[in-house]
Amino acid sequence: MILFRSFLFILFLLTFSSLAQSQRLAVDLSSSEVEISTGFNGAELLLFGATGGYGDIVVTVVGPRRDEVVRRKERIAGIWVNGSSVTFKSAPAYYRIAASKPLDDIASSDILDQLRIGVAEIDLVTQSPRPAREILNFREALIRNKKRLLLYSEDISDIKIIRDLLFRSTIPFPANVPTGDYEVNVHLFKNGKPVSQMTTSLPVRKVGLEARLYNFAHDQAPWYGAIAIVIALVAGWLAGVIFRRT
Repeated sequence: MILFRSFLFILFLLTFSSLAQSQRLAVDLSSSEVEISTGFNGAELLLFGATGGYGDIVVTVVGPRRDEVVRRKERIAGIWVNGSSVTFKSAPAYYRIAASKPLDDIASSDILDQLRIGVAEIDLVTQSPRPAREILNFREALIRNKKRLLLYSEDISDIKIIRDLLFRSTIPFPANVPTGDYEVNVHLFKNGKPVSQMTTSLPVRKVGLEARLYNFAHDQAPWYGAIAIVIALVAGWLAGVIFRRT
């Protein structure tokens, strides 16, 4: 895998070194998609590119977007139950950053805020009529839970810049990465200002037997449920027979 990545980077260097002189940003990935099959335990993709000269690079990997419901646990009669909730519309299921240096050394907080760079700047929108302070508590709970699942990260991956022209970085995806279409956004900064930006689509999808089972469960939910019940009944019957014999 290391040799393959090195080959890709060298090929990119030969192909895009002259191109980078005429345009500000060129980007590619070592794979056009992430495939989740049985036994998938995470993946890493190599992102590489070229700039038209010296600059700082920030990469954000975002998505897919979906509604996220955050529920507050409440204790009633000594039992913890789901209480009030807030729904955040089109929240990214995954968010990660890579940068060539600390973000504070690349651009001002105002510029980073405008570009939605940083976990604190993730666009989490709700139509809940609750007070702003209460909404903030639910927002923090969502981010905290995503971090626990390794789906949001404030750890900034390193981007290596070579000869002020080429750059490369590794994008990690955990074993529980959600399926869907991701956006890989690459920003080029010079003197603290954004001067160029590119977005690359990256699909994450299930393949093989796991994909067929997943599609069957969603497309034929009644049949899937019926089969699951039958399997559970048969398994229970077999267990009873075995225990009676022993």
